[in-house]
Amino acid sequence: MTATLTPPGSSPVTDPATTSRPKSLVTSAAVPLLAVAAGLSVGAVLILLAGGNPIDAYATMLDAALGGDTQLGRLLTGMTPLVLIGLGYAIAYRTGFITIGAQGHYDVGAITAAAVVLTVPLNSGWVAIPVVAVLAAAAGAFIGGIAGILKARLGVNEIISSLMLNYLVFYGLAWAVRKPLANPNGFTPESERIPDWAMLATIPGTRIHVGVFVAIAAVPLVWWLMRSTRFGFASQVVGESPSVAAANGIPVSRIIMTSALISGALGGIAGAIMLLGSQFRLSLAVSSGIGFTAIVVALLGRRNPFGIVLAAALVSGLTLGSQAVQRTQEIPASIGTVVQAVMIVTVLLANRIMERAR
Repeated sequence: MTATLTPPGSSPVTDPATTSRPKSLVTSAAVPLLAVAAGLSVGAVLILLAGGNPIDAYATMLDAALGGDTQLGRLLTGMTPLVLIGLGYAIAYRTGFITIGAQGHYDVGAITAAAVVLTVPLNSGWVAIPVVAVLAAAAGAFIGGIAGILKARLGVNEIISSLMLNYLVFYGLAWAVRKPLANPNGFTPESERIPDWAMLATIPGTRIHVGVFVAIAAVPLVWWLMRSTRFGFASQVVGESPSVAAANGIPVSRIIMTSALISGALGGIAGAIMLLGSQFRLSLAVSSGIGFTAIVVALLGRRNPFGIVLAAALVSGLTLGSQAVQRTQEIPASIGTVVQAVMIVTVLLANRIMERAR
């Protein structure tokens, strides 16, 4: 029995192996919902053990995320890097390239943005921001491309190589804020505040900056890239069976490296947006683990671009809500992290059960 592989815009290619059937829409939606329910249930138990009221706690969390224009602005700006990095993970994972290097891509994007706006006298946001976006994307793609080349050409495990690259970039960040980009008038390892002309424009009266709209625009673009292009078709085949892809003339190494470059570029842009739209100053706090949080977003969103948006909103809301609960009800903010962890375990377990059932 044979299966037919048909890239967009071309004639069918016969594959000697049977490809897996796409999951139903119901199943794809049910797994994240089950994960959310499991996470919130465990969170409720922990809140009770901490002496709190789960209903009051979750009401506080909801208000902290959606209770007004200010809260909504914080939610959207917090979602933005998670969406971009999550999209990068989705592209890489579709190819079977299991990177965990987005923290390095994000950090190097922030370093690049700070270096450009603090050292190059552009004096105009209309000029500086496009330049920063391109250079930050290139820097992220460079770091991502290293792991891609090591995987595609030498067979080096991308989990290990991308993790080590995260450390290298972090040490580069630590050096940058202490030496070339250090604030000459400060006493802590951080840069000067970026000039006003380099800050991302915001909607008047809100904290919502243009970076939010960049992330929104990236979602359908990545959907189209994954679903309607030759690269998207080839990446799916490579991810499912590299040997089948090679047998049908698909350049496996090139597809892996391309996915690594795109993933890195999206992470670099996310870092630049964070610096120019929210933080305004380069410091060690940039490397806060957001690249690893985005793994939660990508898995919970089932590596679907639109699912990633919903997952990013949930994770960002949990983060903001957990901080609010800690302030108002003296319940540890780590409850939010535990809820996320339970969600991921549930997703992985459900995936494994479905695989065994098939």
